[in-house]
Amino acid sequence: MSEITLVIGATGKTGTEIVRLLIANGKAVRAASRNPSAVFAKLAGQVETATFDFERPQTFPPALEGVAKVLLMARPGDNQSDKAAMPLIDEAVEKGVRLIVNLTAMGVERDDSFPLRILEQYIEASGIPFTHLRPNWFMQNFSSGPMLADIRATGAIHLPAADAKISFIDVRDIAAAGYAALTEPHHAGKAYTLTGAVAMDHHDVAKVLSRVTGKTISYVPISEDVARAILAKGGFPSEMIERWTKFFQMVRLGFCSTISHDVETVLGRPAIAFEQYARDYASIFRRD
Repeated sequence: MSEITLVIGATGKTGTEIVRLLIANGKAVRAASRNPSAVFAKLAGQVETATFDFERPQTFPPALEGVAKVLLMARPGDNQSDKAAMPLIDEAVEKGVRLIVNLTAMGVERDDSFPLRILEQYIEASGIPFTHLRPNWFMQNFSSGPMLADIRATGAIHLPAADAKISFIDVRDIAAAGYAALTEPHHAGKAYTLTGAVAMDHHDVAKVLSRVTGKTISYVPISEDVARAILAKGGFPSEMIERWTKFFQMVRLGFCSTISHDVETVLGRPAIAFEQYARDYASIFRRD
């Protein structure tokens, strides 16, 4: 019988891709979600599902029952992400889980007080073999959610990023690295910083999207105050607005411009280029 891999965060950008890779390669998958039946209806018969909610620790034991490996995505934008996930790690120890692949964030190792770094250290101390994946900003953020809505509505990207550069990473590379970490034993005990091979500012991003889509897309730098006002008008809670604002403070200081070659180390090929991403997702940007 195949070992079961529990994918927590299975409905997210990366989790969805990892579930697909596991299924495509004949692995036994349990996809965890707060509402799994609706989300995974199209995958009926291909993937087992489990109800899972960090706010309801009683969902942890049944989700982990019989599980050998866990792909963990804690709540990255939550100041309590460590506290929410620690009981899950304790339960994983009790259930005899043999590997945790932990999707965290680029740069968390610089600050031991950061919630995702605290969680990393808790996993390391648990005795369960682990791999940390620390990705930078997703390329796919441009083709979904508020950023895509902004591009479609205004023909522009409005962010408080100034001219700072980011080494954007394609979610498909993160998922491929996650799959490798789950299926290849030599990644245990390691931490990988996952970035693209080039750092770009948002003017560069807009130029590539314009060239590939045939639409004029521009980048309009905005101030923190303007960004806060836009988010508040959109109904975002104040705590989320402050976290997002602080992230872009880090961007402007250059902390997201670092280029790592860990993608190539793990996958044996270069990271997907932003232009390739733009070509693959061009039809999404062209829709009105």
